[in-house]
Amino acid sequence: MYRWLLSAVAAGVLAAACAPGSASAPASSATQAQPSALPLKVGVAVTPAPALPESALWLARDLGFFQKEGLDVQLTEVDATPSVITAMRSGEVDVGDINFEDVIRLTSSGDLPMRAISSPSGRNFFMIVGKSSIGSVAELAGKSFAIARVGSQDHALSSKVLGAKGVATSSVNYVAVGAPNVRAQALVAGQVDATTVSLGTWVTVQNQPNIHVLVGADDYYNALPLVNKGNAVTLKMLNEKSEALRRFTTALIKTSRYLAENKQAWIDGMTKLRPDLAAGDLGYLWDQFGASWAVNGQINMSAYQTSTDFLYDSGTFGDNPRIAAADWVDTQFVDGALRQLGVYPNVDDPGRPIQ
Repeated sequence: MYRWLLSAVAAGVLAAACAPGSASAPASSATQAQPSALPLKVGVAVTPAPALPESALWLARDLGFFQKEGLDVQLTEVDATPSVITAMRSGEVDVGDINFEDVIRLTSSGDLPMRAISSPSGRNFFMIVGKSSIGSVAELAGKSFAIARVGSQDHALSSKVLGAKGVATSSVNYVAVGAPNVRAQALVAGQVDATTVSLGTWVTVQNQPNIHVLVGADDYYNALPLVNKGNAVTLKMLNEKSEALRRFTTALIKTSRYLAENKQAWIDGMTKLRPDLAAGDLGYLWDQFGASWAVNGQINMSAYQTSTDFLYDSGTFGDNPRIAAADWVDTQFVDGALRQLGVYPNVDDPGRPIQ
């Protein structure tokens, strides 16, 4: 299923071996920041660290990539995008790893104009799972469906996926439960009928006899093939912290390249972050990620425009003014990093010349 993706990455690794910017781990993985390091506060709308390409945000810290770029990055984990946005409003967070749907909505309305500056992953790996007694998504009408909270990414995206499969959002009883692992355990315990989890969470409960997959990861993504999440900043932070954001973006691209080329390094790093996951499961997950590592920052403006048009055309933003991808995406930091590092070949195509 992912064979073409894995082939693309393998070709990219071979070609990148002699290319400028082929990733290697910093000489020291010490997490202690230097006194002169620039501070940067990053809010992530998920807890604990997901066993997905998004994990580059945590591993850039743990493997020393942020420190090597002269950054002191503080990661704050919360269980949903709205909490990160609240922190961005107050200035408690400089960068938010959040749902791009919210970035578009807040920018188009003028409520809190933002710019997406990169994304840690080329796609989502969400899936909908339910009790074994539920035969299909059509049977979710009238059933309880666990979400992080109202307006969270899993809620927003799964509502659209269910709608695409003919299940009216109003017919589902959404229940705010919290983080993905908490939702999964609530399902296993029979406290809810269904929920959305990532592939990384699914492997922790997949052997439970009373649950099964209703919408697989590929089916979910194909129903909603959007660039859906990434790193965003307010206009204030874009201007005030440009040098820190430049270093942050460079560090994440270097980390993603290193992890895309070093399976065992990812397994080892995730084992420390997620001791609840078996090494074998982590190895399986890495094999699924294929071309989804953000080796070039995952900003292809054509893909972002397609996502923007899809959301507007589906009525997601109501009467909000229509804006283009160029109105909510800023490529300056990714482009600067790629000029320095070179473009990683064959995967994560920027879709524009880097000069």
